[in-house]
Amino acid sequence: MSVLRYGGRLESCAVLGPGNRAVLWVYGCCFSCEGCIGGRYKSGSFFETTAAEAAQWYLDSGACGLTISGGEPMLQAEALAEMVDRIRREKDCGVIVYTGFVYEELLEKAKREAAVGGFLRQIDLLIDGPYRRELDRNQPYRGSENQRLLPLTDRYLRELDSYYGQAEGRRVELHLSRTGSLLAGVPGREQAEIWENIKRIGEAT
Repeated sequence: MSVLRYGGRLESCAVLGPGNRAVLWVYGCCFSCEGCIGGRYKSGSFFETTAAEAAQWYLDSGACGLTISGGEPMLQAEALAEMVDRIRREKDCGVIVYTGFVYEELLEKAKREAAVGGFLRQIDLLIDGPYRRELDRNQPYRGSENQRLLPLTDRYLRELDSYYGQAEGRRVELHLSRTGSLLAGVPGREQAEIWENIKRIGEAT
């Protein structure tokens, strides 16, 4: 049974893909993108679970789709593919994945690593490429202009225009709990600064 490391997860989100989505931020990354907001998922504390438990978590959430970000999901391709497979045995689920690799790199990796190829076949929409601060022009749903929205199935073809194509600016959700804060979405710089200030206040109290 595959082990899965993650930094955070959210049962309901409306800013990381069409519909009410569950979001999983995996832990661990092989990139060092200047200005990346996901640094907390590269170093620091994390949770460890199984692909089976993560699948059940999604099924219990009642969400209509799953978005996976991080961290770098492709570093845990085997566990994530198993999780999605388990979910789809019980429920139809659209899967969106953010990755720092470009799609062409992943196709080459898939020739050497069966797990990467297996995971790619589970993905409906891939948002690829590393974050480039100098190309961050406040595009909705992606961090920088080099990142692409790549439909790997036809599930989200319509939404590429109706959801992604017509959006302006960036929307985020801030979720607060007794144990901390969680920012969902792709924040602009001002939004990220507000979140950092909230975290500092929480750490000081």
